[in-house]
This record gives sequence, C-alpha cells and structure tokens, in this order.
Amino acid sequence: MKKSLKKTLFAGVAALSFVAVAGVSSTNASAKSYAKVTSNKALTTDATTRNVAVNGTNALYTKAGTLKGAKTVATKTTLAGLKNSKQGQKNFRAYRVATTNRGSVYYKVVSFDKTYRGWIYGGKSVTAFAGGIASFSTTTAPAAAANTSSSASSASINTQGQTTALTDAQKNATYKITKAGTANDGTATTYTYPAWTEYRKGRTVTDATPYANDTFKVTDQTTRTREGDLWVKIADTNATNGQKINGWIKYSALTAQPTTPTVTDNVPQSDQVGIKIVDLNGKQLGKTYLVTKNTNQTTGYQTILANFHNLDSIDHGTADGAYASFLSAAGVTGYGSAPLTNSQLTANSSAIKAASYGKTITITVAPVNAVAFASSIQLNADRARINNGHFVGNSEPDSTAAVQLSNKTYTSLSKLKNSIVNDAKLQGANGSTLSTQQFQDALTAEHADTIYFTYDLNANRWLTQSDLKTDGSIKDDVINNDSQFIVIKSSMSKALLDGGKTNGSDAGLFLTSGASVFFDNTPNNTSNVFTTTPKSLVLDYSVAKSGQIGLTQTNPSANKDFAGLAQDNIH
Repeated sequence: MKKSLKKTLFAGVAALSFVAVAGVSSTNASAKSYAKVTSNKALTTDATTRNVAVNGTNALYTKAGTLKGAKTVATKTTLAGLKNSKQGQKNFRAYRVATTNRGSVYYKVVSFDKTYRGWIYGGKSVTAFAGGIASFSTTTAPAAAANTSSSASSASINTQGQTTALTDAQKNATYKITKAGTANDGTATTYTYPAWTEYRKGRTVTDATPYANDTFKVTDQTTRTREGDLWVKIADTNATNGQKINGWIKYSALTAQPTTPTVTDNVPQSDQVGIKIVDLNGKQLGKTYLVTKNTNQTTGYQTILANFHNLDSIDHGTADGAYASFLSAAGVTGYGSAPLTNSQLTANSSAIKAASYGKTITITVAPVNAVAFASSIQLNADRARINNGHFVGNSEPDSTAAVQLSNKTYTSLSKLKNSIVNDAKLQGANGSTLSTQQFQDALTAEHADTIYFTYDLNANRWLTQSDLKTDGSIKDDVINNDSQFIVIKSSMSKALLDGGKTNGSDAGLFLTSGASVFFDNTPNNTSNVFTTTPKSLVLDYSVAKSGQIGLTQTNPSANKDFAGLAQDNIH
C-alpha cells in the first residue's frame, strides 16, 4: 500500500511539474510587448511658449515610459510635490517630442535648475501639452493698484513688499539700485528676464557696482507666478554710461530718489503773449514772461515791442540793451544777447514777429560773461577719394552736404559746425580750462559724436538735404538704374580726444597751427584755455567707408537712412 501511494504521489508531482513547465513555456511565448518610437523631434516653436509645469499624474522617465528599459527619474509623488512649488527653479521647459506606435505622445523636459530631466507622458496630441504636464505662464500681470497722484513725492514711495501694479507716481519716479553689486538674488543687478522665468536666462551684468550711482526709470512690470513678487524692467537714465545694465530687477531692490518739485509755468490768456526764455542748450530760465495787450494793439508783435522796444533787432548795438531791459523785467540774471550769433538773433527776431495772443514764443539767450572757446571748427569727416577707389588724407565734405546725426536727424555740414562752435558747453569764463569731457559732451549734445555722409559716385557729389525725403531716404529721381553710392561714417570718442595728435592720420582735436589741444591742467599749457580770442580748431574724426552700394528705384535699400545703407558694408 505504501509502495502504491508513493507511485501515486510521484505521478502527481510529475504531472504538476509538467503543467508548471508548460505554463512557463506558455507565458514566455506571449511575453509583454513594448511600444516603439515612430517619431522623435526637437521642438522649434518660440521657447517662451514651451514653459510647462508638472502635475504628478505621470512619472518622469529616462525614455518614454512604455519603451523597454525605461527607468524612473522622478516618481508621480515627487512631481506632485513640485506642482505648487513657490520656486521658479521648478518650472520646466519642453524641448523634444516623441510619438509611439500606440499613439502616445511623450515630451522631454528639464527643470529650470536642471535637477530633473527626462521624458514624461504628454497625451495623445502633439499640438497641446497634456498628460503629466501643462502649459505654464511663469509671469503674471500684477493686480491693479489703487492709484495715487502721479506727482506724489519720492519720500512717500515704499518699494517693499508690494505685489500689486505700480501707481502712476511709482511709474514716474526715478530710482537707484539700493545694493548694487554681485549677489545673484534679484536685488544687486538686473536680469534679461525676471530670474527663473525663462530657461537659461540670467543676469545682464554680473557686477552692477559701476552703476551704483546711476538713476533708472521703470519701463515695464510683472509678477513671478510662483514667487508672487513684483519685478520691474528698468532703463538707465545715464545715456553715456552704456545700456548694458537695462533689464529686470525686484521692485523691492530699488530706492526712489528725491524729485524736484514741479514748478507751474505761466500760461498766456487770450489777450497775452508768453515769452519763454531758454539758454543755448534749450533749458528754460525762469517762468514764461507774459505781456498783455493794450486796446490799440492788434498783434502780439505790437504788444511785445510796446513793452520792450527793439527786442526784435538783429543788430547787437541795438539788441543788447533791449535784451538787458527785458531779462531784468523777467528776473533772469547773468544772461544776455551779446554772445549770440547773428543767426540766433535772427531766429529770435522771427519768433517775436510771429507772436500771437494766447500763444508762447521761445527766445534764446547766452551767459553774458561767457567766452567762446572756438571761433570756427573744421570737421574732417571724410578721406579724400582718389581714382583707384581708395580714400586717403583728411578733408571736409562740402558745406552743403547732408549729415545724418547720431539721433537719425539730418542737417547740413555748415549748420552742424555752427552748432558745435556755439554749444554752451564750449563757452566759459576767460581763463578757465576746457576738459575732454566738456568737448565730448558738446559733440554729444549736438548729436555729432557719430555722423554719416553719402557720396554719389555717378554724379561725383555729396548728397544734400534737397536729395532726401523727409524720412531720410534718397529721392527716386536721384537714383538711376546704375546708381552707385558710398557712405562715410565719422566718429569721435573721449579716448581719441585724450590721445593727442602724433601723426597726420590720427583722429583728435587740433589747433589750425597743427599743435594738439591737450586736455590737461599743465600750468604752461594754454591750448585748452578759454581766452578772449577764440581758437580755430580742426576735428579729425575716425573715418570708415562703405563699399560701393548700388541702388535702383525699385531697390528697397533706398528707403534706408545713411547708417542703414552702410550697415555691414562699413570697413
């Protein structure tokens, strides 16, 4: 019996073993099949539209999660914890998309701090983010503020803790960076975008210390979505200091600066003429002076002359006394007409003759104790052209040549020279010295630090203002089918002024006698001193020329300004 039982058990075990083996063989025969990638492409749409947030419904893998060998980078639980993070570092950028043979879409994403990178399920369509990620706006328009007067004093402006939009007063205020330096925390320097709102976008400059004393104006504002703090875009008001620092910074990192109280100017009534008095730089001196008509007067011109006889004169012998009387009545001291040029007196006279009731005219005056540093200036803004197309030597273009100034306006060379000579920054008391900065400031004030001329090779002449349309483009009748032009770019910098003249090709400022005008305080050096006898100067610009530019009436390049024509052709 025992022997029979053993045989029965053995047979049973053997049978079970066979079934087990057969079962294993059956499972291997239908092993799990994995998805295959049918498409894998880089995303090419605007990067700012591919900012996403994870939501924790799907994990992050080393490859599409249904592919063989996919390993987990971050679990659903981990990603769910990032969903409502208050740190912009946990924003994600999608940069590749893959589709499997099962119709599933996966996106390759990376966190802004690069802690997490991998593939995540993104739904069934490549046209919108879905599944484990969703589109995310890293910045949000701040809620409207309860507005205050735009003229509120800077002392009342508190930049700390604000999350709502700026008031008018805050928009109009001027600021400094409170702790300008190197810290990378949103408070010491500016950023190309608010920090951690765009992938791999950082600071404009790593050290803002050189800009610690600069003042800034706000040009834009936004709130970081995750952090909820207010950021503003600022622009440096110091144009000569370069604009590298312009960018985004925390509003709380700024300090509003004291403002000069607004002075309400006089406004003429219907029976009055207003006379605004400005200096050579256009700065208003005092308030607009009002003169009131009498019953026997019918024009503003009559009313002005009735109060200030000969104020319209263009002869210094007559005008200087009239101006002295008028400026005394207006309460403006230290200024007069004696230093004005004939053209400036004529411009004032024309304004006075055109005066009408209820309107304000502007007249220009100059410091009466000022001495002009220069009586004339030669602007060598060209290199003389020789037959083989090369430019050698220094020379002036024609006096009527059209000049494009650095602010993209146009004038003639003769008018520009007169403007530079008469610039207020080149006026001073007898015996005072002229600095490099003063002369560079005068050029900048006249927008003459970089200027352009255009030469017509076919007509063998410089283009004049009569050859240009109001937008600065060349008139159609000046352009022929075979027109060829050359653009001359002439520039001057403080470094060149500082350098002094060492040979005939150097750029810089020189006396007509050939001696350099050295900008220093050497006791025996009188070349940069204001004297009762103004100097005749030569300014040799640093010159570059374009290649020959062919224009036709149908060529869209003809609509560009001089600088635009030069573009990449300058060498």
